[in-house]
Amino acid sequence: MKSKLYAYFKDQLLGDYKIWFIVFILNAIGMVVQFSAKSRFTMDGAFDPITSLIKPVIILLGSFWVMAWVSRQDYVSVVKYINLLLFLSWGLILFAYFFGSEKGGASRWVDLGPVSFMPSDMAKLCLTISLAKMFSTRQADPTAYTPWVILAMLAQIGITCFLVMLSNVSTSAIIFATSFVIMIFGRVPWKSISIILCLVGALAVTVIYGGIGQRAETAKSRIENYIKRVFTKTNTKQNKEDDKNENYQLKQSLFAISTGALTPKGPGKSQFKFHLTQAESDFVYAIIIEEYGIFAGLLIPILFIALVYRGALAIKYSAKPIGGLMAAGLAFSISTQAFINMLVSVGAVPVTGQPIPMVSAGGTSLFFTAISIGLILSISKDKKMYG
Repeated sequence: MKSKLYAYFKDQLLGDYKIWFIVFILNAIGMVVQFSAKSRFTMDGAFDPITSLIKPVIILLGSFWVMAWVSRQDYVSVVKYINLLLFLSWGLILFAYFFGSEKGGASRWVDLGPVSFMPSDMAKLCLTISLAKMFSTRQADPTAYTPWVILAMLAQIGITCFLVMLSNVSTSAIIFATSFVIMIFGRVPWKSISIILCLVGALAVTVIYGGIGQRAETAKSRIENYIKRVFTKTNTKQNKEDDKNENYQLKQSLFAISTGALTPKGPGKSQFKFHLTQAESDFVYAIIIEEYGIFAGLLIPILFIALVYRGALAIKYSAKPIGGLMAAGLAFSISTQAFINMLVSVGAVPVTGQPIPMVSAGGTSLFFTAISIGLILSISKDKKMYG
């Protein structure tokens, strides 16, 4: 019985077992912390937070199935239609912007019956793969990056970032950061990278300070509030007012971290989950440290660094250049989002609303993370096949 069970999982869970281990630990931590953070919902009904966890558990199991299924596929087959899927994601972003459901002050969701999803997650995944495809055939020859290729590159990155920025500035920043890293790995000439960096940067400034889109004013306010909080000395009265308004959630996060870092309160005993409106998502890192201490606070970033490392290793052993670029780009994108969340919790960067992948409460975005990790696992199979 034991050997049959082992053989089954060995056939179903393919790829780098260390990545599987990292993913399992992160999701396990996420479920435990979510259960604690959502316990405040007991005030909403007799069966909460159990009922509020049923959906996440189903989504988690479904995401593991997706991850395992994708890991068994040939990742090269995904590339064939990736540009078409990228164009489709652009159309879906526009559809969501004009006709989608509004949550959090922005129309970024497309409803599909009982479920909804953010097309920006799809665009982020598709752009990473599309750029990897473009660079994989040219990285050995820098002269292959002709002006037309650079223009095509700029169009893909610029259009994707602009469309996502209309309703989600922080996700657009992650997309561009990932594109920047892939350009480096793809050996794009630094002159071309600099041009793209300047043009997309100018576009971002225009959108934010020109008030274009649904979240421009929010992004501008958060940036200005961050600059004022970090670099500007204000009077005590003004500080108290800010702590009650713009900085309230951040202050609660810092209180949670400071009271639990050295003397953890233990599982389920967080006090500040009742003060943080997004304790299970945007500020879940603060709850982790409050309940489990600084060691848990260090474990999370270490796991994501390990994920980037395992993904970047594919550049060395992947049978095809596109595999290494895809794995490195996807792993970097996931981990960058995680680090942004953690930096927000400690006040190091402006508030963004980005969750920690696999740890924060999430819906269908977890499936796109599962697809990304499944592709990394599929690529990691090359190590066994080709040494």
